[in-house]
Amino acid sequence: MNFKGIKSKILRFKRIFTEHWSTFVASHHRYDTDYYQTEISKMLTCGSEAGGFAIFQCLRCGEGEHKVHFSCKGKARLKRLLLVPSMR
Repeated sequence: MNFKGIKSKILRFKRIFTEHWSTFVASHHRYDTDYYQTEISKMLTCGSEAGGFAIFQCLRCGEGEHKVHFSCKGKARLKRLLLVPSMR
């Protein structure tokens, strides 16, 4: 799977969580805790400007800026869920 495919899947998952998390929590009360709210918030801001970023340039010529977003290191991190094969 290429980067573009992974990025579109991550955006799709984030959209699903954004649109349906509150409805899910309302019908599954055990997930209405600070722990789950924090993990989902981290996941939604993971890899975005809200989570922070660094800008890199070529060391040789100083041209070509590349913005790299920081990951959240949360347990609900989508890249980990998509890229790591199941351990079952």
